[in-house]
Amino acid sequence: MLNNTMYSNVTGGQVVECRLEGSTAEIISGLKSIANVTQANLNFTGGVVHVIDSVLQIPGNFSSVAQNANLTALLGAVNATNLTSTLDGASDITIFAPSNDAFQNIASALGNITATQAAAVLEYHVINGTIAYSSSLANTTIKTLGGANLTITIENGTVFVNSARVVNPDILMAGGVMHIIDSVLNPANNATGNATESGAATAYSGASSGTAVPFTSGVPTPTTTIVDLVTSTTQVAASYSSVVAAGGSAASTAGAGGKSSSTGGAAMHTGAVGAAALFGGAAFFANV
Repeated sequence: MLNNTMYSNVTGGQVVECRLEGSTAEIISGLKSIANVTQANLNFTGGVVHVIDSVLQIPGNFSSVAQNANLTALLGAVNATNLTSTLDGASDITIFAPSNDAFQNIASALGNITATQAAAVLEYHVINGTIAYSSSLANTTIKTLGGANLTITIENGTVFVNSARVVNPDILMAGGVMHIIDSVLNPANNATGNATESGAATAYSGASSGTAVPFTSGVPTPTTTIVDLVTSTTQVAASYSSVVAAGGSAASTAGAGGKSSSTGGAAMHTGAVGAAALFGGAAFFANV
């Protein structure tokens, strides 16, 4: 029901993430805030009610989510290339968001980059017109906002975007979803990752790290932060189970990791209301 563009630019309405932690059902909303189901399956004439222990948070726009996720380098780069209003007002987008460490690790390559080149790099991190929740990520290629392709690879429970690892998935935004990755993508280098390698890979040959995080000058330090940060890549796509989405069918599709998950529609369709198996437990997405 949350489809007012003041709060959501997601086709079909904003979603929440639902997952099981042991016997507890968790409902995850904006800023990865967690509400626990305290009383389930109260049926009424028009449906069912689940009582939860806190009020859900409406996801913010790109700028607020990036700041609260401490993605201040990404936010500063977007501000410097005049893409802020575009991303804040965008609908149905997926952003693969490099961490601050990812930017710092290639600081030397960013020292003399032009605004045009920086914009091209940032556009390579954005998928336009498709909301790719974790359940939709599979071995495939996806066209980016700049026109080049990204390669998604699932290997031994690790999700790679080219050679970058997804380290914190499914951060909801007003316009779609964000996945934090551990390295900056390079439109001129689409090499894929290897789960046996340790540490973050770099797509910028010869780049070295700097003493400061690039692009963060003038960007405020976050006062609130995203919770439930996933730092172990073994948690990514660790568990998938057949779960029927709200209004969906039990048709099974292969999601991340190649395991089956039920969904109400085709994988990676815009504004999808589908089943999602989230890291560490089975889960589904349902319309708010």
